[in-house]
Amino acid sequence: MSHLYVDVGVTIQGFLRAGLIQRVIITRIPVLLGSGIPLFGPLPQDIRFEHLATRSYASGIVQSEYWVAVP
Repeated sequence: MSHLYVDVGVTIQGFLRAGLIQRVIITRIPVLLGSGIPLFGPLPQDIRFEHLATRSYASGIVQSEYWVAVP
């Protein structure tokens, strides 16, 4: 099994559309930005996630891990 790190934006949109993402880790940092780039952007259909785990750290960072559900 190989692993590849893919960050947000246009790159991950292409990987999600192609069905090449199996696991997603979303990291939330406790800072509210006034503007920014959407996490995933527009996709042609909804993509369901199955929750695996959520971890929190003393810094306030929270990471949630998901499997991408097979349609």
